[in-house]
Parts: sequence; structure tokens; C-alpha cells
Amino acid sequence: MRRFVEEPRAVDAVVVVLATWFVLGGYITAYAYVHTAGTILAGPEKAGFTTVTAAWSLLTLYLFAGFALGLRQGRAWNRALPDGQTGTFAAALIFGAAWIVDDAFWSPAFGVGGVGLDSLFTPPHLVEIAAAAIMVSGPLRAAARRGEAVASPVTLTSAALLLSVLTFATQFGHPLIDPWPARDYEFEGAAVKWIGENMGMAALLAQTAILAGTGLLLNSAFKLRPGSLIFVFTINGILVCITKGHFALLPVPIVAGVTADAWVAFTARRPGRPSASLCAVIGGAYAFAYMAEISLLPAGTSWGASLWAGAIIACTMLSWLMGRLLRAGLPAAIIEPYLTLAEESMPERWTLDPDSTAREQLIRSALDDLGTPEALGRSPLARLPSVSRGGSAAAELRALLVDVISELAASPAPRDAEAGHLLLDYYVRRVGSHEVIMERLHMSRPTYYRRLHHGYELVGNRIDQLSVANRVPVKE
Repeated sequence: MRRFVEEPRAVDAVVVVLATWFVLGGYITAYAYVHTAGTILAGPEKAGFTTVTAAWSLLTLYLFAGFALGLRQGRAWNRALPDGQTGTFAAALIFGAAWIVDDAFWSPAFGVGGVGLDSLFTPPHLVEIAAAAIMVSGPLRAAARRGEAVASPVTLTSAALLLSVLTFATQFGHPLIDPWPARDYEFEGAAVKWIGENMGMAALLAQTAILAGTGLLLNSAFKLRPGSLIFVFTINGILVCITKGHFALLPVPIVAGVTADAWVAFTARRPGRPSASLCAVIGGAYAFAYMAEISLLPAGTSWGASLWAGAIIACTMLSWLMGRLLRAGLPAAIIEPYLTLAEESMPERWTLDPDSTAREQLIRSALDDLGTPEALGRSPLARLPSVSRGGSAAAELRALLVDVISELAASPAPRDAEAGHLLLDYYVRRVGSHEVIMERLHMSRPTYYRRLHHGYELVGNRIDQLSVANRVPVKE
């Protein structure tokens, strides 16, 4: 039984199961509030509330047990749980605190308790939504920090639940919940035509952007097996369709997932991973499938062909633009001019060759990612047996690099010590820019950069020693 509170992947699996029930309960509660306009359905409300309460309670108690066991074994509080799950536990506690504040103070004081945004967007509920997003994404974060290359079913389920929390928070503008283009939509005739068109278009743009962002996140962080995006989008589609029972629209996210997976497979033969193109494919496929499905329903669509086509193009363009802007975390306009200057792509393995440019490139990249565990866990350095011992590759690599830099800073050799202090201030303590540290260490620019490169070299030499000592297979 202890395996289920100590082994990281087992913990992820338990968290995903409980989080799935937690999110499902939230959508059942949403069904009770929005399925019938102006009426709260007592049965579904009680069922949803009970499911959320039970799932949250079990998840919190489970993580508390693991946390207590970790502390008892002498681990630091932030390492008591497997990497990525400490945040999940903290978020669960915050969710409970916000829930108590809402029931005991906010709702009685402000008279909240009805339907609509006045109920969904209260400050305590927004805190609960944010906490829920952190809770359900724990296994996703953990997999990234462990440096897992391929997205497992548990990781994909966690991503689907994170997507579902986002769509829950934006349910007031979701095309599968409120199909404004449908001629038989109950509120289509109650609103001025242009208001319905505005609402329908805004909902379609918002949700395709969220969906495309999810696909980009997964494809950037992991290698996706065939069917991965179908799996994620279908789970989200089922949960969203529960809200008003529009299961006739479930093929829409499925088609988007099929198209996205096909595009990932098609582009696998090319170097790199698709970003903007994948986002455009997801956005365009979702919008096309949605408009086609609405048109095929018995009542058809109230939108004309021009608006129909414009919606598809707009969703494709917005998703493509988002993919360009989010590529590698920076605007592509900033990155692309420098791509042509790169002589080689990021190396995939450590090498003992002292003349290889890969050594400094890998070390610099890992140091840049010291504060980003998800990225650090994917560094080739994290795959060295001397670094990863079955726990969090990101945490262990960070600890190794910090220890090596601290040793350099304490070196009796002045030149080595200067290099160590430089790396310590810039990468570990984050004192400021290169210029700030130049002034802080009283170095000229040429001296500063000589020490910087010398520091990279010394860190690489130390990794060499560890590699040889642990018989790491390296590229000669």
C-alpha cells in the first residue's frame, strides 16, 4: 500500500482518478444550474455537490497521508510528496478554505446563490477554479518535471481535466453549451440577431483558442502517441456536453482531435515540432466541424454562408497567431531572425569531447531553466544516471548544478571563484542582468564574459567527472 503514496507514477494515477470524479461532479452541478433556464434542478445539484465534496475530501486526505509519511521519513516539507504533487496538496487546501469562506461569509453577506455569472464569478469561486486547475494538473506537471518524453494516459487525462476546468470557467461562452448558430436554439429568437451572432462568434473564437493552446502545450512538452489529442478533446467534449445535454455536438471535438493527431503524424517526418500550424489545424478543424454539424441538424443554421466561412477562417487565423506568439514561450518575431544563425539544433546527449560546442550549449540551457522545473526536466543532462535516481529529474539536476556552482564560488583559485560567483549571482540568485553583475563584481565586459565561459567549462568538467564515475554512456 505504501507504493500508492510514495511511487510517483502511482500517486499520479490516484490523483487523476480522484480529480476526474472531482471535475465530473463540477459539471453535474453546472448541469443543475444551467440546463433549465432560471431553475436549479435539486437532484443533479445534490449529486454534483456530493461528488465534488467526496472527491475533494478523498484527494486531500490522500495527499495529506503522503505528506505526513514524507515528513516522518525526514524529507523537507517541499519534497515530502512526489515532485509536482506538493502544489496539488496546497491547491486542495486553498480550495477548501475558499469553499468555507464562500459558505460562511461571502454568500450570506452578498446574497449570492442563484444562477448565472453572479454565482460563477464570485471571488471565492474564482479562487476555487484556480485551485482546481492546479489540483487536476498535478500529474501533468509531475510528468514534465520527471522529464518523461512520451505522454502517458495519466498525463493526457490530467491535461484533459485541466482543459475541462478552463472550459468550466468559460462555460458562459462555449459553442457546445450555447449553440447560437443553430436555428432551433432556445434563445436564438429571444435576442437581437446581431447579439446572437456576436455571442456565437466570440464563443467559437475563445474555445478554439483554448483548445489550440492545450494541443500546443502537449505537443511542445511531450511526444504524442497516435490518438492522444483525440483522447484529450473527447474527454473534454463529454464533460462540456453534460452541461446542457447537447451530445449531438460531441463529434465536433472528436473531429478536431482526429485532425490534430493526423497533422502531428504527418509533420513527424520533418525536424522540430509543429506549433503555429498545429494550432491552426485545431482551430480550423473545430470551427469547420462545428458549423458543419450545426448545418446538418434538422433545424439547420441561421447563419449565412458568408458568416459560416468567416467563422472558420477567423478561428484558424486566431489559433495560428496564438501558435506563433507562444512558440517556445516567446514571440516568433523575436526568435525567427536568430534561427538562421544557429549552426546546429540543441544536442540530445552529453559528450566528453572538450572541443564540442554541445557542452556549453547544454549547460547554458539547463542553467537558464533552473527556475522552470518542467523545462529543466527535459534537459539531456537530466537523463544522466548520475543525476536522475528515479525521483524528480528536474529537482535533482537543479540541486547538482547549484552544488557545483557553489563549490566553484568557494574555490581557492581566484579565477575559478570569480566564475563561480558570476554563475551564482546570475543563474541561482537572479541578482539581475549581466550588466548589473558586471558592476557588482567589478569586472570589465571582456573579463566578465571570459569568466562566464570559463564557468561553463568548469561545470562541464565536473559533469564529466560524474559521468565517468557513474559510467554514463556518452557520445565520444
